[in-house]
Amino acid sequence: MVGLRTVATAFASFDQDLEGWNDHLNTLDETNVNAFTMDWNNATVSDIYDTVQVLATNQKRRGRKDLAELIFFASIVHRLLLERTDFGPLCESSPTRSKLLFDLLLRHVQTSLINKKRVLHMEREEDDEEEEDNYFGFGDSVDEAKEINHSEQTHAMAVYPLSSMLNHSCVPNVAPINLLDGRCAYIAGRPIAAGEQLFDLYDVSSINYHWSLRKYSLKRTFFFKCHCAACQQNVHVTLDSVVRADPNYTLLLRVLDKVEHKIPFLVQYLNHAGRHYPKHYLMATELLLPHALRMRHGYCKDDDIRNPIREVDDTGLVATLSRILLASQI
Repeated sequence: MVGLRTVATAFASFDQDLEGWNDHLNTLDETNVNAFTMDWNNATVSDIYDTVQVLATNQKRRGRKDLAELIFFASIVHRLLLERTDFGPLCESSPTRSKLLFDLLLRHVQTSLINKKRVLHMEREEDDEEEEDNYFGFGDSVDEAKEINHSEQTHAMAVYPLSSMLNHSCVPNVAPINLLDGRCAYIAGRPIAAGEQLFDLYDVSSINYHWSLRKYSLKRTFFFKCHCAACQQNVHVTLDSVVRADPNYTLLLRVLDKVEHKIPFLVQYLNHAGRHYPKHYLMATELLLPHALRMRHGYCKDDDIRNPIREVDDTGLVATLSRILLASQI
């Protein structure tokens, strides 16, 4: 449905003028469209759409069956739009408009499959199961020991043209943060040298995903073979091993009480001079920093839980990491 929404949004941005939209596309020089160099503060609606229009479809790399299914889907949606929306009268007397609508549907259905990003929100959950152990100061009673878990849940899908310019690595050096105003910010999780490429994560990382599964998933969905350090050496690690690699850090983090206190500590820890960043996996700190920032600055499903989340004493990910540590010490 992301592809359909893209077409509908673009149609509205061109004042529902299919002829004007068609003229714009016919004169568009795609080689001059660059999401990195464009001035987003002064960009027009059509300028922004152009950055979506030029996104890759991978149509030539798709198998016949895959492409046939997408064409069939676009045909059904196209027919429904003509029968049940204002597109019908607009396209009834013009085969050119009707074809333009179908071509755009097929194009953006394909671009959305490989460029859509999850928009995350934080959900606060309480674990009602009794725990025999008191994890790092949760309390002595069962009620006090209930774990407050904040999990990252998907509430929407979106296409961010600028973020689509970032290539994948199973060990990325940046992470996305969905802000309250709908924008998507990126933070650096490890040092990035001048001129070094920014790498995002396309759903599969070297932690808990076997290299063969990563290879299959990326090839099936995005049609490329990853050549990051983890994939070149067929490496995959578990969350347990990541935590055990730096146990003192997580123990210290449990002492800090609130998210706003943890973030400066995380940043300071990551910026420590001479810190070694493994090439084959993300450190526990690198996992925790975007999680904490999403809690602090990200979207919450219900406004009523925004303050509790930002005042929470612990995060679900921290609790999970700490539990692994405790188990490894027994």
